[in-house]
Amino acid sequence: VFYVPALPKSFYLLDALYHYPHEAKLLYLLLFGVFIVVAPGFSLIVLQLNKRISSLSLDHREERFAPISIMIFYTAILYGFLLYQQESTFVPRILKAMVLGGFLSSVIAYFWNKFEKISLHGVGMGAFVGFLFMYFAMLEKYNLIVLLIAILLAGITLSARLYLGKHSPYEVLLGFSVGFCTQALVVYFHP
Repeated sequence: VFYVPALPKSFYLLDALYHYPHEAKLLYLLLFGVFIVVAPGFSLIVLQLNKRISSLSLDHREERFAPISIMIFYTAILYGFLLYQQESTFVPRILKAMVLGGFLSSVIAYFWNKFEKISLHGVGMGAFVGFLFMYFAMLEKYNLIVLLIAILLAGITLSARLYLGKHSPYEVLLGFSVGFCTQALVVYFHP
């Protein structure tokens, strides 16, 4: 969304992430890359090396609690970091809402996992599509192709989970619904 031309409905140009300075975009991409991809991925590898999980695919419901807890931890740290910046540093509301939505999606997945397996790929793809949907709803002009591609990627990812026999259709739909609804509600109601 940082590089997709857009115009906000408001008169405040920075309500569209496209209009942020290049340096700020790179900083946010670095932060999100470290806290959402690199650190959790490294932590997952450490869990496997320490025999806390049998494989990186997390096939067993019982093995998912530690990795989900790690994701909760990293999203909480990132949200706190974004929330408590200096007053002179403007962090877009939509980015804080997205991270909070990811945190809450992970918390819901953690507790739901106590009763039945939920597709974590579904949660992630649902959150991705939910964020884009709500972000574009706040804009006057945006590229609808981006949202359609996101929906297509979600469909491909979730179909692959079904094809590989990793989840049932219920688990995939449940995961997608949790991610989408949590992200949409948090982005809509975040102050």
